Amino acid sequence: MVTLLDTIHDEMYKKALDARNSHMSEVDNWADFMAALDKKNICLAPWCDCVDCEKRIKEKSKEESLAKMQAANDDEVTLTGAAKTLCIPYELGN
Repeated sequence: MVTLLDTIHDEMYKKALDARNSHMSEVDNWADFMAALDKKNICLAPWCDCVDCEKRIKEKSKEESLAKMQAANDDEVTLTGAAKTLCIPYELGN
């Protein structure tokens, strides 16, 4: 028997999952990566799992974000931080 608590849990989980999935982008080049970040998306991107590459991604994304922020109009919202790797997905999008 499904209880009210089970129903609430399932609905909350689905809402959170849908929100996450709607803000996830698969990218395979730098321009698409930065465009997805500007939309505050999570990026699924190939990378070599190398610490030096991770540092370069963080530095370059920060530099580009700051440059874009400085060039933006006052009413334009832009990304102001550096990208970072969070995890390697257990399952890649199918």
